[in-house]
Amino acid sequence: MRRFLLAVIASVLASATGAHAQQGSGQGNGPNNSGTSEFNRQQNFRDFYVGVADSSRLTMRPVPVSPKDIVQGLDVRDAKGLVIGKVETVGKGFATVASAVGSVEVDFSSLAKNKNGLLINMPKSKIDGMMAHGHPAP
Repeated sequence: MRRFLLAVIASVLASATGAHAQQGSGQGNGPNNSGTSEFNRQQNFRDFYVGVADSSRLTMRPVPVSPKDIVQGLDVRDAKGLVIGKVETVGKGFATVASAVGSVEVDFSSLAKNKNGLLINMPKSKIDGMMAHGHPAP
């Protein structure tokens, strides 16, 4: 009976240490085991943060413009990528966008940029209507 009891205890101890060894060797596989996946998540966040903060690495994602980014002659596009017009003049805090329909003044805060150039978050049809009636863009 003692031998049987000792055999049961030995098998329980042997299986318990095997389970611990398996859990420790699979870094990042389980939901509660951070391992290397936590490092990857932090690295991905750092890469994302640098990509947003570094405006020299332009993508299709719009980023805010600075006054030095707005230069006379640049194309201005709407959110869908349609060309609205070109920057005709640059004032203090605004730019005048001109097209064949007319021209409209746009605040710098209303503009953004991506790898295609300057953007405004308004449809081309609405901007064209404002240009035809001579209203400044909001």
